[in-house]
Order: sequence, then C-alpha cells, then structure tokens
Amino acid sequence: MAVHAPLYRAGSRITGAAPYHGRDQVRLIGSQGNLIATWGRMGLPFSIPLPIHIHLLYYIRLFYRYQSSKEIVKRVELVMNFEYAFGVGLTFIQYLLLFFWAYWMLISLFGFGKPKRLKEHKPLKRFLLMIPAHNEEAVIGHLVENLHNMDYPKELYEVCVIADGCKDKTSEIAEKLGATVIEHTYLPGEQKGKPYGIKYAIEQYGDMLIDDFDGIAFFDADNLVSLNYLREMNNHLLNGDQLIQCYLDSKNPNDNWVTIGYSVSYIFMNRSWQLAKSRLGLGNAIGGTGFCVDTTLFKTIGWTARSLTEDLEFTMQCLLEGVPATWCHFARVYDEKPESFKSSCIQRLRWARGHWDVCFKYAHKLIWRFISKLDFKAFDGFMYLINPGKIVLSATTGLLVLMSMATDLLDAHHLIPWQVWMMCLLFQFIYVGYAQFLDSKNKVSLFRSYAYLYFFNLTYVPLFLWSLITMKNVNWNPTKHTRAIHLSDIEVEE
Repeated sequence: MAVHAPLYRAGSRITGAAPYHGRDQVRLIGSQGNLIATWGRMGLPFSIPLPIHIHLLYYIRLFYRYQSSKEIVKRVELVMNFEYAFGVGLTFIQYLLLFFWAYWMLISLFGFGKPKRLKEHKPLKRFLLMIPAHNEEAVIGHLVENLHNMDYPKELYEVCVIADGCKDKTSEIAEKLGATVIEHTYLPGEQKGKPYGIKYAIEQYGDMLIDDFDGIAFFDADNLVSLNYLREMNNHLLNGDQLIQCYLDSKNPNDNWVTIGYSVSYIFMNRSWQLAKSRLGLGNAIGGTGFCVDTTLFKTIGWTARSLTEDLEFTMQCLLEGVPATWCHFARVYDEKPESFKSSCIQRLRWARGHWDVCFKYAHKLIWRFISKLDFKAFDGFMYLINPGKIVLSATTGLLVLMSMATDLLDAHHLIPWQVWMMCLLFQFIYVGYAQFLDSKNKVSLFRSYAYLYFFNLTYVPLFLWSLITMKNVNWNPTKHTRAIHLSDIEVEE
C-alpha cells in the first residue's frame, strides 16, 4: 500500500494526489466551510486551500484507515473545532495586544520634546521628609546628609527617619546627623513592612502633621536626592498640585546587566509614560519614593494602604477622590538597584504581587467612576491596572512576531500581519534611544541598553504569571542596600 507524503505548505494552494485507502470517499469540511481534502478510490488529484492543521487530518486518515468514513469525520470534526477555537483565541489575544499598543503609543507621542518648567516661586511651603528604614546603617547617613543640604531654607523642612524594626545602628547614625528618629517595633506575629512603619510614624505626629507642615515627602533609605527637590515641590504645591512624583533615576546604573536593565527601563517609562501623561492632564503613577503629598489631601485620604505596593494603592485611592498624581521632570531621586539577578527577581515579584492585589481591589471602582462620572482619568487608571505592563506587552509581541515569521500561523488564521508588530517594536526601539539620549545622566551604549532591556523585560513574563498565582503571599522581603555613595559622585543637572 502506497503512502504519499502530504504535498502542501500550510496556508497555500497546491496540487497533489490523495492516497488510495478503500472504496469510501470522505469529504472534510473545514471551519470556514471550504472543502479541505478528498480521498477517493482512484486517488483523484486535488487543488485546495490548506489550513495549518491539514497535516493532522492526513495522519488521522492514515491511522484510522480501516474504520468507517463516519468515524473518521467525527474525529476530524474534533480537530477542526479545536482549530476554530484556537483561531478565535489567538485573534482575541492579538487584537487585545494591538489595543494596548495603540493606547500606549498614542499617549507616548506626547512625551517627545522638551518638558516645560513651572513658574518659580519663593520658598513658602513647609515639608516633612520621611525615610522608612529597616537595618540601613550602610546607607542612611549619606541620605540624611544629602537632605540636610537641600537648596531650601532649613527652617522650612524637617528630616524624619522611621527606624522600622531595626537591629543595627540606623537610629544612632540618623540621630547623630540631626534627623528626628521614630523607632517602631513589632509585636510577635504582627505583620511587618513599610506601610506599617509609616502608619506608626504618622500617628506619632498627630495634629502636628497638619499644623506644622504643608507637604510630606517620602524617600527610601538608599536614595540620593537632587538638591533642587524642595524648590520644585514648593512650586508644585503653590501651583495647586496635591500629589507629585519626581523623576526616578538609578545611582548604580553601570554595575552590570541587571542594573542597566533597571535604569534603561525607568528612563524610558519616565518620558514615554509619566511625562507624556502629565502633558495630557492624566494621572501619573507614584513610584514608591520621591513623591510628595499635600498634608490636607493626606489627612483626607488617610494612610490605609497595606498592599506590597502601597504607593500604587495610595495613587488609586487619590484617583478615586478625583485627585491625580502629577509629574516633576526636573527633580530627581537616585535609587539603588539590586545587582544580583536573584534579588532583582525577588523585588520585582513583590511589586508584581502588589500590582495584582491593587488591581483586584480598585479596578472595578475606577471603571465605575469612569462610567458614573465620565472621569477619563479614572479610565486611564483602570487601564494602568489591567495592563499586564508594557514590559510583558513588548515581550509577548516579540514572541508573536517570531512565531509568525517562523510559521504560517498568522496567515492560516488571517491575523494581523507581522509587519504591524514590527512597526510597534520599532517605535519602542527608537523611543528607548531617544529617552536615553535626552535624559540619561550616566551614558550607557545603545547596544547594551537594547540588549539588556529586552532580556530584562523577558524575565518579567514568568514573574507576572507566578505573582498572579501567589498573590496572597504578602510577606515583605526587604532589599539589602550597600552602595554608600555621595550625591557628588553622581552627575546631576541642576
């Protein structure tokens, strides 16, 4: 008995001869209603459009060559139903990706060009600078010294270090350098983490928070801050802004590929997302450090954020009250990034878990506010929460492009051509280089920027998936900081 190899290429039209396996002729009708294959007793020639799974039908026919035509048709129908469902699912995914890409690209167009400065005001606002710290003796001294040297009248701000469950010399160092120190300890079994330390410190200040200060700024213990920070926050508060996020930068971008990946990602997002949205009047995202809150707003909202990403939760709470965060492109906070890939994964897994937690808590509230009040800022916040992240989006798009180029999957299911996805990736490629050229203080070669960023982004995909499964794990794993450097060691543009 002769067995002919299938002479076809998926998604194309070819002519061949069907093998002869009996007297019954079987006609198989595909999900689109097109004739797919014909087996005849004479081995008749055929010329038909063949979808990607026709080879499955061919081998089913060989395997079941001694069974009746009806039984074969049933099995083929199962295959075709699977193919149809697969095609519908793939179509949905690609259009969802395209929607996110279109939304992001439209917004990011407003990130091009030089940012505009606010009107300069005399120093009037009073600030409380809060630093939650857990065993940070290696870095806390440099930050306290840095903050005491701000280009702002010393009588108009106070530096407070929250020694959150510290077992080292964090308190002693901070107090010796002139900071107010609030020591917070935990009872056995009590939940630990940055949000709880901040809550305790706020309670200690009580009414003084409103009476003595106009704004509260939060920093991580490993940070360094540009000396114009308080002047810029003063301008924003006098401009009527109530929640402000400054530019997020890295103080160790050139250590290795992990820190370069962090740095390039932040610089890219600062311009394409934060700056662009501020120009459109949309709400920005608080980044966990370097943000300032008007004390009146802080009292109104309260400090009830308890998620692993308390900054994101507080952002959404303010947005639900109609108060979006605003962006300051001219004051910078330099954050220490993990050098170890393992530490990086632990940190980003914590962020991802917190993101999912906040998403499930606030996404429906934001969409309801958008529907009931026609508040587009609430819709934008909703989009930010449900968006799997432009990092995952880019990685998924890249895989879809490779899959479409290596196979005929997109042709077989009439999906969006791979050239469209390539245009999206090319846009991002250009944007990354543009942001690096304009905003980066520590120059990294473009080749390394692209290579490390792409690999760094790919590692986010399993982290986002695993974080969704383990979202209920809210244990706080603090990142260890060791890079004790001065602000003078970092190139700062005043």
